[in-house]
Amino acid sequence: MTDLQAMLVAQEGLRLHVYTDSLGIETIGVGRNLRDKGISEEEAVMLLNRDIVDAIEGVMHVCSVYSQLSRPRQLVLLSMSFNLGPRLGKFVRFLGAVHLGHWDEAADEMMQSKWATQVGQRAITLATMMRTDTSEWV
Repeated sequence: MTDLQAMLVAQEGLRLHVYTDSLGIETIGVGRNLRDKGISEEEAVMLLNRDIVDAIEGVMHVCSVYSQLSRPRQLVLLSMSFNLGPRLGKFVRFLGAVHLGHWDEAADEMMQSKWATQVGQRAITLATMMRTDTSEWV
């Protein structure tokens, strides 16, 4: 850490979650004003890439057959993991159907979940991909 970085961290603090500063502005990190400055596209892609790594690790933790699945079905699991995080592991019947290769059942389990009502078209698209083994999102 440079002397400038160390000074700014000491003065601003380092917060890894969004907080409201003394002026009521949502802030993150070392005084990053999210209302006025936001983040750059480069920073957004950096965060996305880190979150993709987390999604892959999450899927690998709950789905031992992941590497044997077709790419469209892998994408379904990755999208769900990205969106749900560790809650993907609570989709026990869905994951059981995936492990058995019961694609219609897996798609049905997706659509019968509370998650499907929360994400709307995303769930419909992903269930179609699971059912038909095609990349319908494109």
